[in-house]
Amino acid sequence: MTPARGWRALGLAAAAAAALLAVAACGSAPAPGRLYADPDGPLAGSVAALLAGGQHDAAAELEKITQTPAGIWITGQPGDLSVVRQATQAAARAHAIAVLVLYNLPDRDACGRLSALGGPGERDYEEWLGQVASAIGAADVIVVVEPDALPDIVRGCLNPAQAAERYRLLRYAMRRLGALPRARVYLDAGNPGMFADPAPLAGPLKAAGVGYGRGFSANVSNFQWTADVVAWSQRLERDLGDQARAVIDTSRNGHGPYTGPDAPQWCNPPGRALGPAPRLDPGPAGIDAYLWVKDPGASDGVCNGGPAAGRGWAQYAQALERQGDDS
Repeated sequence: MTPARGWRALGLAAAAAAALLAVAACGSAPAPGRLYADPDGPLAGSVAALLAGGQHDAAAELEKITQTPAGIWITGQPGDLSVVRQATQAAARAHAIAVLVLYNLPDRDACGRLSALGGPGERDYEEWLGQVASAIGAADVIVVVEPDALPDIVRGCLNPAQAAERYRLLRYAMRRLGALPRARVYLDAGNPGMFADPAPLAGPLKAAGVGYGRGFSANVSNFQWTADVVAWSQRLERDLGDQARAVIDTSRNGHGPYTGPDAPQWCNPPGRALGPAPRLDPGPAGIDAYLWVKDPGASDGVCNGGPAAGRGWAQYAQALERQGDDS
């Protein structure tokens, strides 16, 4: 998984109008019906540098990504609460919905390790989570809770004590965030590449508090075909008793999963493409939104030529944009 940048600047309000991409909502999608694009995402500096150097065509390529709504990752950095407040306030002024991704559990990324961090202790995490929830307040927001946290338990990447602690913290997070008046909260469930059959996830998701929120997220930072993730999510919804709904990350799945020799196959794989544009209520039953939960401008980690996890990588982003979308 890819955390947000600790060095994220806080100039969200000034550039909000210019950086907003309206995504039309239809059907039962709640108002406001468009998603918020962070003007200060990982590629902002690259765009500015290209413009300053007179490379307007290259800057325009990257701007197609920077002007598309993507998740804002909140990862336990000193400026977290300011980022949350400014993003939600800027989104409200633009009559839009910010997408926040919380990624700060103890022992996060226990399987992948490229975004691993010891993280806070149990009480510190609860305090941080409560502060984030207070910063969100009554804002109309989508929250994706702790990518890979539940899948890492199911895949056996934590010892029993760590797993028990993680279940407690996920339940706390889902209960606290799910009580916010206008937050739509989704607990991450992984993707079809991790679990071909989603049925074994239903029990753990319930134990982790999925019922306190609206449902689960799928394909976060991954590359599975949209149609495959939709069908997978719908099966999981049935296993959960048709009580949950899903949001799907389509940020980089335009060419589907990578099957070449470079490893790990999920980390900055070559030849990928941007996926379907984010939008609320995209059509398939049980799917609340296609989202760019992962910002395509951010590296997965130091692999396949990439910089550290969360850092902007303009060359990779340009390649994604040029490849097109076959999904």
